[in-house]
Amino acid sequence: MRRSGIFLGMLLGVAAASAAGAQGRQELAGRWATEGFGSIVEFRPCAGAAGEMCGRIVWLWAAAPGGRPRVDRRNPEPSLRGRPLVGVEIVSGLRQTAPGAWTGGRLYNPDDGRTYTGAVRLGDGQLELRGCAIGVVCRNQTWWRPQDLLAAAQVR
Repeated sequence: MRRSGIFLGMLLGVAAASAAGAQGRQELAGRWATEGFGSIVEFRPCAGAAGEMCGRIVWLWAAAPGGRPRVDRRNPEPSLRGRPLVGVEIVSGLRQTAPGAWTGGRLYNPDDGRTYTGAVRLGDGQLELRGCAIGVVCRNQTWWRPQDLLAAAQVR
């Protein structure tokens, strides 16, 4: 009886660890590599906005010519065009509406200086990001956790 109790305890421990790992894979918080691995965006709760998630650029693949930091040169606000892109919040206001789904956000694209409405959905370790202009012209991107990309790229 004692032996089966230990076995059951171990089995439940493994199941709980697996569930915790799966739950962790469904969390938006943390770092995500953008399509083409051009940047890494870190998601965390928005400052001063309870229940909302925001994402800011924490790493860029390439610097500007001459090795200078890349700046937000297409920002519609002229005073912001000289700020470095690393640190810029490009996702804001996402609210969780269902397990693995966040909507109502704003997505800033520093490549064109425009802000779009946005939503994200998590699944299978991927983040599906959808940005729309005027609600009809939409574009999707798939982002991955950087450590998952690195693990997949390792030669076996």
